[in-house]
Amino acid sequence: MSPTTLKTRLLTAAAAIAVTAATASTAFAAGFALKEQSVSGQGTAYAGVTAGGNGDASSMFYNPATMGLVTGIEAVQTATGVIVKSKVDSASANRARRLGGTSIGGNASPGDIAQDALVPAGYFVYSIDDDLKVGISANGPWGLVTDYGDSWIGRYHGIRSDLRTYNFAPSVSYRINPMITIGGGVQVQYAKAKLSQSSDFGASRLGRPGSLDVKSDMTGDDWGWGFTLGALIEPVKGTRVGLAYRSAVKHTLTGTISFTGLPASLAGALPSQSINADLTTPDIASIGLYHEVTDRWAVMADVQWTNWSRFRELRVNVANPALNSVTEEHWKDSWYYALGTSYKVTDKLTLRAGAAFDKGSVDVEYRTPRIPEQNRYWLSAGAGYQVTDNLRVDAAYSHVFIPKTSVALTDDLTGPEAGRGNLNVDYKSSIDLIGLQAKFTF
Repeated sequence: MSPTTLKTRLLTAAAAIAVTAATASTAFAAGFALKEQSVSGQGTAYAGVTAGGNGDASSMFYNPATMGLVTGIEAVQTATGVIVKSKVDSASANRARRLGGTSIGGNASPGDIAQDALVPAGYFVYSIDDDLKVGISANGPWGLVTDYGDSWIGRYHGIRSDLRTYNFAPSVSYRINPMITIGGGVQVQYAKAKLSQSSDFGASRLGRPGSLDVKSDMTGDDWGWGFTLGALIEPVKGTRVGLAYRSAVKHTLTGTISFTGLPASLAGALPSQSINADLTTPDIASIGLYHEVTDRWAVMADVQWTNWSRFRELRVNVANPALNSVTEEHWKDSWYYALGTSYKVTDKLTLRAGAAFDKGSVDVEYRTPRIPEQNRYWLSAGAGYQVTDNLRVDAAYSHVFIPKTSVALTDDLTGPEAGRGNLNVDYKSSIDLIGLQAKFTF
């Protein structure tokens, strides 16, 4: 291959990754994780991806050692449409008993509080030789958007929550011997968050609950870094075990807070000012299995642990400490279990199917309207077709079943959330995923 041709192909792949980075979006997902990083993996509900069972470079997101399965040069571009429904089924709110226990006025039926999204991801792997591979990926691994509208009855607990992340991971893998390949990479991650809520200024400052609401809008961003490690073990041909670890990434989001709703005579009492908030995305450990039963039929599995117990509270520190905001979260670690299969119908066509259970990370007494997450049950199907020698296209569909979810918060006027009121909300939710992927080999 001439240097000019190689340069052209590298620039083409880099352009695809740049598009991913520029357009990555967010969606309401389990916790605030976005699993939608591989369409070929989606077809099996991500079973086997840690062991490279999906058969392309997108598995490097889950385990960098799987780059060792790539031959030559490979670029993968994915796009997943996430259609989310999270509808408030019923809601009620009232003030603490010591404040009279009166109902909090406002909209009790804000409708669908989630936001549909397009989640892309891009991958590029270059084979230096048969054993050594280098690559880069661009993803949006964490994110959520929930929006109830300014006038909803739970506005003192939260109105809009918007988290977006952009993750770039240069990685390398090396095959130690025919049985063992290891890999690792560096995560370079940008995070941006927007949070809004109202405060009952009438109750806290004027002695007249409900007479004056003040809305706060907070924005902040930060760059952070972490790492990924992985190993791929093939004890016999056609059977692989993958082990992987993705580190936490610590952010200190810095930005501003602004206030609206004060009468003109009091507007100067709450000027816009600086804020900061700590955000740590959880670390993840996973193990995957891929086994070829025959030369056409394979079965696979994945188990993933996510360290959500890092997420104990949502604390926003304001330049004026009297305005600091704390929401207790008390999340716990969660597990994801997936089983899947693939069948090679012809040399060009492969069909996939899978099912998974995604354990929720928060109990009802700590569940908040910002992230009303719950257990999830996945059913997935997909297909891959080799269009030409250099182009393979994959498509997948998943439906995620979510049991009825409740938020039940009690305000006894103690603790960091005092004065926000009692809140009871029921949700009916589901998620549909439609993915399309192209793999280019050179």
